[in-house]
Amino acid sequence: MAHETIAIESDTTADQNQQLRQIQAALQMAQATNQELALLVDRVSDAVMICDAQRCIRWVNPAFTRLTGFSLAESLDQQPEELLSGPHTEATLITRINQTLAQGHAIEGLEICEHRKDGEPIWVSRTVHPVPAPDGQVTRYIELMRDISPQRRAESEHTRRLQAELALAAKADFLARMGHSMRSPLNAIMGFSQLLDMQDTQGMPEPLQRQLGHIRTAGQQLLTLLDQALDYARLDEPSVSMRPQRLAMTGLLREVCAAQETLASARDVTVVVDCAPHTVWADAHATRDILVQLLNNAIRVSPAGGTVWLRAREATDERLGMVEVRDQGVGIDQGDLPKLFQPFTRLDRSMGQDTSDGHGLGLAVAQRMAALMHGRIEVHSTLGEGSVFALKLPLAERSLSTQSPTTARPSEPLVMLPALRVVHVEDNPLNRSLVEALFATYPQVRLVSADTAAEGLARIEAMQPDVALVDINLPDGSGLDLCRKLRAKPEFRKLPLIALSGDAMPDHIARALQAGFNQYLVKPLQINRLLTILATLPSTQAAPPTH
Repeated sequence: MAHETIAIESDTTADQNQQLRQIQAALQMAQATNQELALLVDRVSDAVMICDAQRCIRWVNPAFTRLTGFSLAESLDQQPEELLSGPHTEATLITRINQTLAQGHAIEGLEICEHRKDGEPIWVSRTVHPVPAPDGQVTRYIELMRDISPQRRAESEHTRRLQAELALAAKADFLARMGHSMRSPLNAIMGFSQLLDMQDTQGMPEPLQRQLGHIRTAGQQLLTLLDQALDYARLDEPSVSMRPQRLAMTGLLREVCAAQETLASARDVTVVVDCAPHTVWADAHATRDILVQLLNNAIRVSPAGGTVWLRAREATDERLGMVEVRDQGVGIDQGDLPKLFQPFTRLDRSMGQDTSDGHGLGLAVAQRMAALMHGRIEVHSTLGEGSVFALKLPLAERSLSTQSPTTARPSEPLVMLPALRVVHVEDNPLNRSLVEALFATYPQVRLVSADTAAEGLARIEAMQPDVALVDINLPDGSGLDLCRKLRAKPEFRKLPLIALSGDAMPDHIARALQAGFNQYLVKPLQINRLLTILATLPSTQAAPPTH
């Protein structure tokens, strides 16, 4: 009996030892697995939190500390929402998290703005999974947080740029419409003043001649302001680009001086040029406009009998070409220098500056154009000694003619025209009257007017004219559509079509020429230019001297 008892006890001990060995093996395997899991979680880039059933933090990985700034000790027993929420956290999203988890559901990739320990807001993508026990009760939560701040910043920047582009497009559209609306009355003011100026004014009383000059001057000033305002606004558009090329400064300065010769002579100012031959890499048209502006300003502020110096040379230390425009004016106070390039800012007249013709936009436009060519305009001035404006542009690797509105000028001669049949399509009565008054002195020209696109098409088909003058914006359609309809007809494919419009936007002009117009004249209408174009048109038959 004793032997049997000993045998049973021996078997029991053996079974227990085997169970212990199995338990130890299982523990070792579990420890190894836990170590592998801990190593894996420590090395992942996403922040990891393990929370208990009450969603209090029990453990975080190092990535969590790197992302939020909170250590494990600082995070223990705190709920994630309490630890990470701040002034930029949306309360409705916190409510959504709590309600979703209370219903036993997981949260996948919820984007929310949280806050670091130092208060800095961060955007994260949160994923939370409940972990249930065998009885179905949730005993813990595992949460992943991924930093998405760079993506959010990129999206925000993209949105900002898109909004800026839309705002610029809206501004450009507004300015184009405003420019068109302003050019129509300007067309009448300047057109009729040109017609009066082309007549014999010897019998006109001197006060009336002066008043006519004032009208012409005011119209020219308003047109200049409109053009400068449109140029300044257009230079802010992302699509604006310069066309740089190798530009020899010697020839360019010769052109600039020639453009200002009339003004310099009228004001008894001598322009001296000192140009060391060199070549810059710049847009020819923009560079010429900038230098014309600088020279024009220098001549205006210089006293009668004074001198303006243009000195061009290489600034080899900066790899720039430089043109200095030096005047003998009264100079500019140092406190006023920063205002020079601000739009619609002019110097105090008490300083002796002649600003009667300026609007404070010329230098702003010039500085913006220089910047677009990777250049700049610098200014140095001393009261009582004059000013020096320096245009600096990149060196290349080894005009607009302006005339003082107040300057007396001779009457413009009439241009001789052949016998012509002309159809004028224009809805504005003042503009129609201007063209009628223009051709009233030409009995060999027969003019027929229309105020809509449909009427214009009918008049052209009936009259078979030698030329048609067409406004672009008509009450029943576009002059572009009228042009296309005419070009589609074999008998009108070679009919000279001249667009007359207040729209001076370059892309709109290009669109009109592509549609089939031969010429595009911008209002206010330059009468001599129109007459010169018409003078080269051969008439197909003698036209009766009636209108």
